[in-house]
Amino acid sequence: MLYLAEVQKQKGGLLGGGKTELKLLACQRTDQSWSTVSEEVVPAEEASKLSDGVLVLVEINPNRKVQRIQEAGRPLVNILQNFSRQVEKFKLREEEINQWKQSLTFQAQELNRREMDMEERLEQLQQMEDEFQRLETQQQEVEASRQEIEMLQTEISRNRKELEGAWEHLRGEQRRLEEYKTKCSYSAVLDNQQSPALNELLAQVSTSLAFTQIVREYLNHALKVLERQQEVLNCQQLQQYKSTVDQHLRD
Repeated sequence: MLYLAEVQKQKGGLLGGGKTELKLLACQRTDQSWSTVSEEVVPAEEASKLSDGVLVLVEINPNRKVQRIQEAGRPLVNILQNFSRQVEKFKLREEEINQWKQSLTFQAQELNRREMDMEERLEQLQQMEDEFQRLETQQQEVEASRQEIEMLQTEISRNRKELEGAWEHLRGEQRRLEEYKTKCSYSAVLDNQQSPALNELLAQVSTSLAFTQIVREYLNHALKVLERQQEVLNCQQLQQYKSTVDQHLRD
């Protein structure tokens, strides 16, 4: 395993004989990764020719024996250059990641906006469906009212014809009663003595005339009522049609 180490020379006594050791500083985990290690010192007489404090790269086997040693100057420069390149790549990568984050944030916001727009459109569609159901119900009600109005108009037309027939019959009866009354009065003047039967007949004629007038007034009133009902029905139908048209125009 490759280590970065510092040469340490222990001074001997008066007779010399100092020993050389390597203080391990970092360990290479991969070709581009280094990590610090605990302060460990291994003997290395192979570095005795090197100056104290020099940084070296050393290969150590699992038995903690030095296998190869070299000064770390040039390799360390290469490592630092490689590290600088890695830092630049990391910065570029970080910028790319930030751009991706911004892009994803924008896409998420756009997705949320589209989702809200879709929900709003779904709500509008539901409202349109509800409005369509309501208009369809109103159309059915208008159709039912129209049929009912047509039936009432038919009935009014029939009643009007019946009333006109009744009027014509009453007018004929009235004319006959007037003629009969005139004849009876003329006969009474000629005779100067009216019989009780004639007086009773004249009273019945007067009563019939009064009854005819009452019936006439009632029929007039009934005809006016029917005409007002028809006007109201026509106004209702027109108002419903106008409301439906206004609603369609607003939509």
